[in-house]
Amino acid sequence: MDSNDPAKPSFVISVKTFVKVAITISPRYVTLMGAEGQSVTTLVEVRAEKEKPLAISAEDFTLGGKVAYSIEEVEKGRLFHIRFAGILQAGQPFSGHLRLRTNYDEKPELTIPIRGHIQRRQGPA
Repeated sequence: MDSNDPAKPSFVISVKTFVKVAITISPRYVTLMGAEGQSVTTLVEVRAEKEKPLAISAEDFTLGGKVAYSIEEVEKGRLFHIRFAGILQAGQPFSGHLRLRTNYDEKPELTIPIRGHIQRRQGPA
């Protein structure tokens, strides 16, 4: 900052803060990658960071024909595991999302992006 003090015409102010989120998602997005015909599974953890119990429900899923998901409540109101699974079929890479509704006013919706990439099997050389 600048000052009109001739002895110290400028100085630095530092501000540190810690932002506590209401919900953590790990990992933030899903990547399903493997060989054509391979079964792949990925687990996403959703954790409540507030004292209020968390409730989640699926609202929108855009990859119904390619990927399946299941939601398991591991610790009541605190920890959920979302398992994504599918058998990779030939074709182009795909992307979509799972949108979840929550009971938290500050975070009423969670979106988990999903990407898939199929590696073509190579024949004998």
